[in-house]
Amino acid sequence: MKRRPFGIAVLVVTLLAACFPLLDRHAELPIWQHHLLHAGLIAGGALGGIFITARERGSQGGSAFWLLPALFAPMLAMFAMWPSAYSYFEVHPYGHVLEHLVLIALAYLATASAESYAAGLGWIVGGAMLFMAVAAARGFGVTFGNGG
Repeated sequence: MKRRPFGIAVLVVTLLAACFPLLDRHAELPIWQHHLLHAGLIAGGALGGIFITARERGSQGGSAFWLLPALFAPMLAMFAMWPSAYSYFEVHPYGHVLEHLVLIALAYLATASAESYAAGLGWIVGGAMLFMAVAAARGFGVTFGNGG
């Protein structure tokens, strides 16, 4: 499968998954589980950004401008998952979907920008975003292995 169509397919599936709060307005998950779902949305947005903008290894690097969104979009994504906003999103499903779309867009922006700067850098930025989302979930009660 070619990279670009695969990236578009992953992005479409991820965007559809972002709309799940509209289907079941009364579903309540613990915050840590919700963070893990956000990690999945971030992974989909990141993969879309990587595969849609993938460059050939050894190709000419892009402008240093691309480093700005590659660095700041992941930080904005972590702020978008601020737990105190969840009580609002529980009663406003459209706002909840908007939050999900923002996470996907920021993941896409971060990895597409990183790939535009240097081939392969999108994987590092996307991996870092995924790590941060899972680490945030761990901060809200996720336990790995034997409680630790």
